[in-house]
Amino acid sequence: MSVIWVHEDAMSLDHPAVKVAGPNARPVFIWDTEEHDRRAYSAKRRVFIYECAHDLDIPIYTGDPYEVLTELANGKTIYAAASPDPYINEIISDLRDTQDVVTVESPDLAQIPANTDTGRFFRFWNRAKKSALTHSADVLREDR
Repeated sequence: MSVIWVHEDAMSLDHPAVKVAGPNARPVFIWDTEEHDRRAYSAKRRVFIYECAHDLDIPIYTGDPYEVLTELANGKTIYAAASPDPYINEIISDLRDTQDVVTVESPDLAQIPANTDTGRFFRFWNRAKKSALTHSADVLREDR
C-alpha cells in the first residue's frame, strides 16, 4: 500500500497529494521529536502540531521520518506535498535514493493579477482576499 506523508507544511487531507495518491494510499503523520528539539519548538507549538495531526484522524508515528517512511512504504510509492522546508526536502531527496517518491505542489493561496500593487499589504489584501479564503478544491476546479 502506498503512503502519503502528511508533514507540517501540508497538514490537510484536502491537499492535492492525497487525491493524486488515490483512495488506497494510507496517510500518516510522523512526530519527529529530535527535529522539534533542534528547532527549539515551544510546548505551545508542539501541542498545536499534535492537535492538528490528531484532528486528521490518521496514524501518528514517532521517530525519524526517513526510517519510518521507508519501513511503512516497504518499496511502495510515497506521496508528499512539496515544501520549501530544507529539512523536508532533504528527507524526500534521501528517500528518492531507495523509494519511488511523488511530490505534489500545493495550489496557490490566492489568484493575484499580474499588475497588482503589492507594495502595501492592504492594497494587496483587498485584491487577494476574494480568492484567498476559498476551499482548496474550489481553487483546483478554477485552474482547469
